[in-house]
Amino acid sequence: MISYGSAGAYGVLTMAGRQKVYDVDNVFDIPVPPPKKVVSVKLEVDIIEEMDRVWRSLGYASRSEFIREAILYYMQVVMSNQAVARTASMDIVAAESDSGDYQTEEDVEEF
Repeated sequence: MISYGSAGAYGVLTMAGRQKVYDVDNVFDIPVPPPKKVVSVKLEVDIIEEMDRVWRSLGYASRSEFIREAILYYMQVVMSNQAVARTASMDIVAAESDSGDYQTEEDVEEF
């Protein structure tokens, strides 16, 4: 978008998380944060009070910033645990096939 105002030509171009604002003499590259969506969560009052003490003591700018980072951290932990579990189960299957100690279809049908 290019507009013409009293100061001359200026415009705004938004691309992939960045925004370029320019006028006749200057171009400014400004990062644009990704869009956000409000999620409503109900928590007990004592949890909220403790959380507020924690995020303030750790220097977070807001409760939302603290919760957003906590969710991202927890998602990384869960995904890491799932990867470890998959690796462990693949190791078990590989060990059983190497040792020949595995059930055949006939063994399973006996149960």
